[in-house]
Amino acid sequence: MRELSDILFPRICPVCGVILNGAEREICLDCLSSLPLTYFWLRADNPAAELFWGRVYFQRAASLFFYNDGSPYKHLIHNFKYKGRKETGVLLGRMLGKRLRESGLYTDIDFVAAVPLHPLKHWSRGYNQAGIIAEAVARELGVKVLKGALRRRSFTATQTSKNAQERWSNVSGVFRLARRRDVENRHILLVDDVLTTGATLETCGHALLEAEGCKVSVATLAFVE
Repeated sequence: MRELSDILFPRICPVCGVILNGAEREICLDCLSSLPLTYFWLRADNPAAELFWGRVYFQRAASLFFYNDGSPYKHLIHNFKYKGRKETGVLLGRMLGKRLRESGLYTDIDFVAAVPLHPLKHWSRGYNQAGIIAEAVARELGVKVLKGALRRRSFTATQTSKNAQERWSNVSGVFRLARRRDVENRHILLVDDVLTTGATLETCGHALLEAEGCKVSVATLAFVE
């Protein structure tokens, strides 16, 4: 059935545009092998972690690959986030989770949590992209996804076109800790799709760290150069 489907509705690599063969998933093997990996998961003092220094205390921070507007790899995030390509998020999330596990720096994670989406945005999109990544990462780490610990207080406009100050103002105070006992004395890995200024993760982190003994690390698929 897959072979017939590929003939009638050929699957296209979102990075280079070639037709995928039966063994390729979401991305052609050439583009997958050339994915601009960050290797942030191998060391604690990486650019993702440095982004939060003096702002919020995270144990670790990592991203899977570099991202910029001029890169064809931006289509991976765009298709996953806005065009319903959830399988892309699963594939990249498992790649991220595997590298976090193999690095040895994330062995004490208790739960994975996704940056929450406002119910209205969740309804219009049909899914929370961060939730899909979180499920894939958790599967690789061998832990559970913690749902409902964070809540979004209000609907906010997209962060895409905003500068650093506007991003911070847009999400300041938006998230609250809803299930304090679930995160007390736990190490939470907070997951999102893209790390740009870090405003959203910072705000979520402050909310989680209100719980006694809670430790937080963060991980994203992409890191904006």
